[in-house]
Amino acid sequence: MNQTQGTEPFNAPVAKKIERMGSHTVPYTRRYPEIRGGVCEWCGILDKNVPSQFQYQLCDHFRGLGEMRCSYCDEAKNPTDVVLKSVLNIHEHPDNPNKLVVVCNSYECSDKHIKRFQVNR
Repeated sequence: MNQTQGTEPFNAPVAKKIERMGSHTVPYTRRYPEIRGGVCEWCGILDKNVPSQFQYQLCDHFRGLGEMRCSYCDEAKNPTDVVLKSVLNIHEHPDNPNKLVVVCNSYECSDKHIKRFQVNR
């Protein structure tokens, strides 16, 4: 290949990389197992004598945390009903790892969660 003055061949080693960011930036957090109908997706049914909406309270992931409530659902909704009929996604809070953010799978709550933690709009 003949190199002309002032140009580099197309197969020359590249020393610089171009940074590319997506259109939306969101913080990275640790994800916990989903709670599906009250059952931890990793642990499953632990005690057949306990109703399914309370099974997550028996597993090692959520024991001692108390009742799970969606962070975005209206206060008028019964939290036990939400746990029983929804999938709960649990994340560490991006700014405070001692807090958990719980999001049910309803469109409204998921949309509120995405908009809350979206860095660039």
